[in-house]
Amino acid sequence: MRQALENSRNLATVHLLDGGIESKPEASLNRLCDLALEAQIYRECLRYYPFVLGAEPVRPVDLAAFYASIANEGLRPAPHVVESIERNGVVVYRHDSKSSVAIKSVDRAAFYQLKTMLQGVLARGTARAIAGLSPYVAGKTGTSDEENDAWFVGFTNDVTVAVWIGYDNADGKRRTLGGGSTGGHVAVPIFEPVIQAVWAYAAPKVALPPPSLEAKRQLACKSVDLESGEAPSGRAKAFSECFRVDRKGKTIDTQYRLMSHEEASHAKHDREDGAVRKAASAPRNGSAPAPNSGNAWSQHPWEPQQQWGWQSGSGQQWRDDRREWKPSW
Repeated sequence: MRQALENSRNLATVHLLDGGIESKPEASLNRLCDLALEAQIYRECLRYYPFVLGAEPVRPVDLAAFYASIANEGLRPAPHVVESIERNGVVVYRHDSKSSVAIKSVDRAAFYQLKTMLQGVLARGTARAIAGLSPYVAGKTGTSDEENDAWFVGFTNDVTVAVWIGYDNADGKRRTLGGGSTGGHVAVPIFEPVIQAVWAYAAPKVALPPPSLEAKRQLACKSVDLESGEAPSGRAKAFSECFRVDRKGKTIDTQYRLMSHEEASHAKHDREDGAVRKAASAPRNGSAPAPNSGNAWSQHPWEPQQQWGWQSGSGQQWRDDRREWKPSW
């Protein structure tokens, strides 16, 4: 799940509906809708499957508030415009910081686990252009169908910044930003100078903290192999992962709950074979395809990223890496 989220492999998210959340997809969708409403991501939730891929309108301010909730392990701040008002040096109004509301249907441990996954988006995933900020920032890129919208939401200990790029004056028509205009290519470069200015003038640059005491009681953090999830060996790429524990402190192993070890091994071999074939078909002179000069948004070399979205007018058509996918349930 971590690797899927880091690299926007959205079919993994879709398959969580079928046994990863509740036993039946319909029940999973209902639970997700209830959570989205509690977290105030949406004002209403239409229960249809493309919802899990973001096929429902959302305001950037509500998205930013939810990501701030992740930073706070479930405590959602109330978005507001005015922090305080002074008259003749006397504060006559100050926003009530106690107006934040806890998202109670998800515990602190789950929010912390999600935060570490979002750090991985910067460290290794679709926002790796700012990988050097991953100790201090977590976030997620997004790109809608045909590059009509691109976004990145990132947060530190003090600030959450949501960047959205698209045409809000397109008279109701879907208008593309241009090929390759993904969240990682066009929204992340806008985020970086903003957060650097925050550190320079508003808040200190401090690493994201370890889990709170409450979350820590439900987690066991240990070093694992990035690829296999097993204990690292040899030259394996290792990092610290936090796992759930039961009441006796024993790690709850969910790695092969949705996919057996044998299926996972076959999938890994298929990926490796695909990488070998791709390397064999690459140009031998080392040249890379030039960026589209007609794309005014993207000024960076192409990186392999998946585009996803919901094709308007076709409720069954979900896209991942330019391939159609239809639910089997």
